[in-house]
Amino acid sequence: MSLFSIWPAFGFSANPYSQDTLAADETGDQLLVGRDNESYELQRLIGTEGSFPTLEGPIGVGKSSLLEVTAYRMRQACLAAKQGELYIPAVARFQPASDLDALEAEIYRVIAQTLIRYASDFEDAGLFRPNVTELNKWLNASKYSSWQGGGGAFGFEASAGGGEEGNTGEGYTKSGFPTAIRNLLMSAFGEQRGGIVCILDNLELVETVGAARTTLDRLRDRVFNLPNVRWVLTGSRGIVSRARTERLSGIFQAPMRLKPLEDASTVEAIQRRITVFGNDASHPPVTPNGFTFLYAALNSNLREALSTSQEFAQWVHQEYVVKGAAIPGSSELDQLLEAWLFERANSAYEDASRVQPRNWRFFSDLCDAGGRANASEWLSFDFTTQQQYGSAVTQLADANLVVRETDPEDATRKVYVVTALGRLVHFFRSRFQQVPS
Repeated sequence: MSLFSIWPAFGFSANPYSQDTLAADETGDQLLVGRDNESYELQRLIGTEGSFPTLEGPIGVGKSSLLEVTAYRMRQACLAAKQGELYIPAVARFQPASDLDALEAEIYRVIAQTLIRYASDFEDAGLFRPNVTELNKWLNASKYSSWQGGGGAFGFEASAGGGEEGNTGEGYTKSGFPTAIRNLLMSAFGEQRGGIVCILDNLELVETVGAARTTLDRLRDRVFNLPNVRWVLTGSRGIVSRARTERLSGIFQAPMRLKPLEDASTVEAIQRRITVFGNDASHPPVTPNGFTFLYAALNSNLREALSTSQEFAQWVHQEYVVKGAAIPGSSELDQLLEAWLFERANSAYEDASRVQPRNWRFFSDLCDAGGRANASEWLSFDFTTQQQYGSAVTQLADANLVVRETDPEDATRKVYVVTALGRLVHFFRSRFQQVPS
């Protein structure tokens, strides 16, 4: 039992409201809810030779979790079928980076570690087990022998000689490691179907479509042509579809778009978490009913709803467990959650007392329009000038209700996005008369 975690006091072995991406394992499989159709479709897209699938959706909708669990399900299906086909999830996801040399090196290392971790799966699936013994020694020892001469270790091409050096970038370069991993991939999978499922995640981190296109173009002939590696590209805000150049359209398919979970699925999702991490005596601070209310208040953003649930759990622990009081029952907890949220929304509204009535009207219109607008859309919100539009955004940004982000289409422009706190304020302003409008 942890000395510091609050969850044992509620009867849980782990945080049932964790925002971490679901892992490619049995627990992740249990916790993925409401995504079976999308998972089946992705399995077909990944398992069909040719161009690679892509996935788009709002930030926090669960794209990475869906992909991790999908790769796990493919692995389990291959092991059960024993038909000489094997798909395995890479042991880590990748994100775009400015240093493409470092990213490429990391990709090869992760592929190597994946082959090491899942080596026994090849036999179980009806394939020959790859020999990764020397690879494991070379990659995971604090020092490795360079084994130079005669082609080197596990296919390394190196000049004659010998010695020992640390596992550094320089050692990586001199070893011929990329060539060795390519050869190992071909020998491991042979002519059979299958491969390693690699995820290039959060393409929006590149900031602009132009930069994303440049990144993908440069990676095209460096890692996207690796044998038996099935890539999946993810991102939000439509950046994936807009980053596909004519040259890249033959490599990446048009994006599959992931929508927020339906309300009924959110109830099941949180109930699964309570069941997996709790027991019959558990007291979930945010009940399935309370989570549904919270999910709606935060505009169906699963990540924000889970994060806010954890904050409420901390408050319940402080107010009841620390003070030696009994944890309230489910109905009372639901009422407490609503009151706690209302207090947060009301406090944020009071902090925004300087926001002018005209700008509150704009804020409501922005929320109703999806919570996102370009800097050029001032006429759509009935502003006489663009300067008035910018001043309204400034007032709302100062109150942490709206944030400015770089427009993925043009790095010189901005887009205005309603924050999670802004969503909460809008929800309560529109639903409860107690908050002034």
